[in-house]
Amino acid sequence: MSETLRFLHCADLHLDSGFKGIGELPGTLAEDIRESTFYALECLVEKAILHHVDFVLMVGDLFDYETRSLKAQLRLKHAFEQLNAQGIPVYISHGNHDYMNGPFHAIDYPENVHVFSEEKVTSMLFQKDGKPLARLYGFSYQDRAMTDRKVHEYQKLDDTLFHIGMLHGSIDTNTDHDVYAPFHMKELTAADMDYWALGHIHKREILTDNPPVVYPGNIQGRSTKETGEKGCMLVELTETDHTLEFIPLQAFRFERISLDVSETDRLNQLETFLTQKKEEWRQDAPAVIKLELTAKGEFVKRVDDSGELAELIDVLNEQEAHETQWIWLSQPSINEIPSWDEQKLREEKHFMGEVVRQTDDTTSAGEWLEPLYRHRIARRHLDSLSLEDEEEILEEAKGLILRHLLKE
Repeated sequence: MSETLRFLHCADLHLDSGFKGIGELPGTLAEDIRESTFYALECLVEKAILHHVDFVLMVGDLFDYETRSLKAQLRLKHAFEQLNAQGIPVYISHGNHDYMNGPFHAIDYPENVHVFSEEKVTSMLFQKDGKPLARLYGFSYQDRAMTDRKVHEYQKLDDTLFHIGMLHGSIDTNTDHDVYAPFHMKELTAADMDYWALGHIHKREILTDNPPVVYPGNIQGRSTKETGEKGCMLVELTETDHTLEFIPLQAFRFERISLDVSETDRLNQLETFLTQKKEEWRQDAPAVIKLELTAKGEFVKRVDDSGELAELIDVLNEQEAHETQWIWLSQPSINEIPSWDEQKLREEKHFMGEVVRQTDDTTSAGEWLEPLYRHRIARRHLDSLSLEDEEEILEEAKGLILRHLLKE
């Protein structure tokens, strides 16, 4: 009879972490959001028990940044105890946000918890019914950053049936995140693992299917950049095949939704339209939705500059205070349908034409933003910007400048 190995792969739990881009919420909603990472952890435990998994892998960043709250560590211990009661082991590696030399509270985890505590790659043997079935390989960050190519340390040690690599890191060409423990795809496949359990990147992605190289994403989105369902991967390996199933765990979703309201020229029309949309979105609730509105320039100038749009969003959000399937709207961004012909401006030999031409020639906002990111206090609260973020900033800045110049 063919041997089968079934396990859950999760990463980037960021327990008890803060949330960005939401604003001030009423009591019950705020509590839902504060508890959301713990809700996702509870769901993880339930799914592990439901699917009778052999073990659970947690690949780095169990906690957020250098501080690990006592609450987070105690709730995690309780989750481990529930898994221990069911005879389910947990294998852990620490990443750049929960590195080993950071401050931990002195809490002992139950005997089912196995930590790859060293900076060098080591291995652990998983036995089922007294027989060796899988060898797991991993390491933990000792400090905040890991720039070494750890992938070369993953070497199969024996003829155990399944070999699994746990690696909290990223492809060395990645531009959306800080690159830690960098690797090439060829380096992963050359290591001849049966499964690569990755962490660090919060977007769910299967980099390749043979062997499976998988980012499960984080278990709960934490900003409007981390949209959609979040959770873990249920993995089943046999001697000849494998299956991968995503399992959602999130307490609520972040979404970014674009709406064309260019036919709207009155605020009460926009209120009716957004109220209808909220009811459509409620089937996927709870959710925090970042709206991207496309509107006529005159309407934008009237409702945005006056603060009426922000007030409308506040009124719509007040209606959610007692909803269990709530929809919370963060303050929208507006893509203005310009009242000017940009191509015509580009061809003119005046100041506004020069503004358009300069933005055409600018591919990165990094140089302009560098002083802000060097600021001792500000940089603690800023995420790194992707190329898409920089392009969006430049486009919004261009529209703002042209609107004010044309108004003059």
